[in-house]
Amino acid sequence: MKNQYGFTLVELLAVVLIVAILTAVGMPQYRRVVEKAHVSEAEAMLRSIYDSGERLAGEFGYRSFAKLAAAQPGKAVFTRLDMFDKAPAGCKFVNDGKQMDCSRFSYTLPAEQWVKAKVLQGKLEGAVIGLNTNSMTLYCGGTDDQCDIMGLDKVNLSF
Repeated sequence: MKNQYGFTLVELLAVVLIVAILTAVGMPQYRRVVEKAHVSEAEAMLRSIYDSGERLAGEFGYRSFAKLAAAQPGKAVFTRLDMFDKAPAGCKFVNDGKQMDCSRFSYTLPAEQWVKAKVLQGKLEGAVIGLNTNSMTLYCGGTDDQCDIMGLDKVNLSF
């Protein structure tokens, strides 16, 4: 008899089963990591928006961006922040320049003490990340699961 090389059908099915199990275990974790990366992107943008808003308020002689927005609403817009010459790629300014809609997030300038980002796509749709501009602490205004994925404390944000 000749020596036969190759795999039997049972061996191939066992390998396919193992790969399917590993994929089923790994995909949810992968999605969670991707969501956390998106949230990190939003956090970085929130802090940049806050810092730029405070610099803009200082230029006009106000102690905070919220006070500038209350006193001179026309000057409290994204296009006046020093970080934007125009809307970033994949984003557009709406609501008279007070909101920036991007592919994954919608950023809104603060009316009081919060800068906020709303997740537009993915598992966290509808979640809101808030930056308390008094304490510079990030909070989550979504469901328990959404906040857990973001690794943020849940708080009832009032926007």
